[in-house]
Amino acid sequence: MALKLVREELTLVYGLQLFRGAPDAQGLPHTHVTVQGPGGQQATLALHTLHGSREELKRQLLESLDAFFELVEPAETE
Repeated sequence: MALKLVREELTLVYGLQLFRGAPDAQGLPHTHVTVQGPGGQQATLALHTLHGSREELKRQLLESLDAFFELVEPAETE
């Protein structure tokens, strides 16, 4: 009997919004939101704020994505 390898399906939840202007000296609050996954499970996500030029924002966002996938356990992404 041949073995069939099954790759786990994953769902990544994210959202982006771009505002004009800079935050005041206190910055913006790091709000948390609750999301529901495809299996009905709920999770709380922190919303993060980046500030800078378009190029700086893109660099920071890509660095954050790389860091996220470095932190996730390999078994969760393979």
